[in-house]
Parts: sequence; structure tokens; C-alpha cells
Amino acid sequence: MAPAVPCPSCGKPRGSNAACISCRDAAARELADRARDVTDESLEARGEAGRRFAEHPPWYARLAPRRLLPRVRLLGHLLGDYAHGRYRRIPWASVAAVAAAVAYVIAPLDLIPDFLVPIGWTDDMLVLWLAWRVVKKDLRAYCDWKGLSPAEFEL
Repeated sequence: MAPAVPCPSCGKPRGSNAACISCRDAAARELADRARDVTDESLEARGEAGRRFAEHPPWYARLAPRRLLPRVRLLGHLLGDYAHGRYRRIPWASVAAVAAAVAYVIAPLDLIPDFLVPIGWTDDMLVLWLAWRVVKKDLRAYCDWKGLSPAEFEL
């Protein structure tokens, strides 16, 4: 596996440094690329994949930061409820961001491959953080609807 490409601005692996604008841009571009593939038909599968990933994570995901799996599980449930028509009080742009973030996080090969522990999770956490910021208000409303505590997911 080739080493991660360094960011020209901060020198850390590209897309891994939340304090670096170039890294955030790289992660946001990757998130936007993944969002282009989101369709109504793909939501159920992405939601189910996110839930499976969170409930039975691969070995390298068990080494991820503790906030990752509960957040992926919540996003998976949101996608499933949206796909089945149970919860539609969320804008499509938020659904696309959630689906893209789930697809990015569960993919082992991305900007920095996940099995390069622990650095491999930095880009995933950055993408999740970006999506989380975009949909935070919508996630709080979803938690209220679902009867979940937003504090459990640090909302």
C-alpha cells in the first residue's frame, strides 16, 4: 500500500488535519464526490451497511475513536427510516451528506486507508465531523422523533 499523500499546507496526510484548510477541503471534496452517487434506491443499502458496520465492525474499526461507531449507527438508522418513509422531515441535502459520510467511513480504502491504524481513521473522523456539522440540527430533530438522547451522540 502506498503511503498517504502529504498535504502541501500542513505536511500531515492529506485530509487528516481539521485545523488545516487544505485538509478540510480535501475531505469535503471527497464527501461531495461520494454524495453524487446518492439516490433514493441506494439509501436503504447504505443505511443497512452503516448499521452492520457499527454493530459488527471489522478488526481495524474496533481501534477507531470511541465516538465513531455510535455516530455511524445513528446515521444508518436515519438513512433506513428515510428510505422506508418513516422519517422524511429532513432536507435531501442532509440525507445526501449523511449517506456520503456513511459510505466514506465504511469504505476501508479512502484518502488514508483505515487499516493504517491509527492514522487511517483521521480522514474518516474529519469527513464525519464535516457531515455532522452540516446536519447537526437535523440529527437533533431525528433523535427527538426517535426517542434517543442527543447527548448520547454528542449533539
